[in-house]
Amino acid sequence: MSLIDIIVGVKNEEKYIKRCINSLQDQTISDINIIVIDGESDDRTAEIVKKISKTDKRVQLLENPDGVISSARNIGLEVSEAEYVAYLDGHCYVNEDWLEILYNTFLSHEKKCDLAGVGSTYSSPPDDSSFGKSVAYALQTFLGGFGTAFTADNEIVNVDTVAFALYKRSLLEKEQITYDEKMTQCEDTDFNHQLIKKGYVLLKHPKASVYQYRRKNLGQFTRQMIDYGKGRSKLAIKYKETLRLHHLIPVFMVFYLFFILLAIFLFLFNTINSYTFSLITLPLLIYFSIDLIYALTIIIRHKSLKHIYTILIFPAVHVGYGIGFLEGLIMP
Repeated sequence: MSLIDIIVGVKNEEKYIKRCINSLQDQTISDINIIVIDGESDDRTAEIVKKISKTDKRVQLLENPDGVISSARNIGLEVSEAEYVAYLDGHCYVNEDWLEILYNTFLSHEKKCDLAGVGSTYSSPPDDSSFGKSVAYALQTFLGGFGTAFTADNEIVNVDTVAFALYKRSLLEKEQITYDEKMTQCEDTDFNHQLIKKGYVLLKHPKASVYQYRRKNLGQFTRQMIDYGKGRSKLAIKYKETLRLHHLIPVFMVFYLFFILLAIFLFLFNTINSYTFSLITLPLLIYFSIDLIYALTIIIRHKSLKHIYTILIFPAVHVGYGIGFLEGLIMP
């Protein structure tokens, strides 16, 4: 029995898994187990984990036949006997004091409130691709993050949901909190909302950094945003109280873009005049102006023209999410 078990759900992470596990082996808190749950990878992921486990008994490999991250985490929770559980993804790594920050924060705050978990803040790895860094920087802005867990804070804050968190296992067991395995996206938000509904508090620590590698190109990232939108739609159907206005703004944007296409068609056939067409397209021009300002701010702040990608990343976030949300409503 260890103090903390770290649950690492993986699938086809051969490029990142060694660094992920090594960063956990080097934690300042050494009384840990690293439980890797593999979703039937068809690359060298399992082989790499098995090799590491031969030299470190704290590392163990389990199988996840369903292949989804929510089922992986449930498997980890079932086998864990530790006082605390935390989780990390296979394409992430952490600083050596990551667990110490989460653990000490939990200890210092659990007597002040009904604390359920303390989570982390996303950071961009120094060796991530230019596109990956651009995604991280975009999501840390108000326009890209809309006040979500992606945004950066300078102090410990109370949040509705958090990623890469440390929980007290006995509390999860007492309240019968598990991951909904039907949630292929937004599984963390679903899990955390179960705790919120029972009156518990979640905290996010700004210095508990998790370095997460992002999608490599605009197509992959847009697909991720569509999937996330679908997950958010499922969550809204399951828990209506989780829906906020900012979740619906991208949906309105998708409808507006359809309206723009209709306006173009009507304008070309002289059904509407140029003044009316200008009024209809004005919000789009304003949006792209704001998009450009945010993109230029990121380019100037990070002193690299490579972050010109952000001009396309913001629309990919909003349009992709909006399409996914609608798709989730139509085909739940």
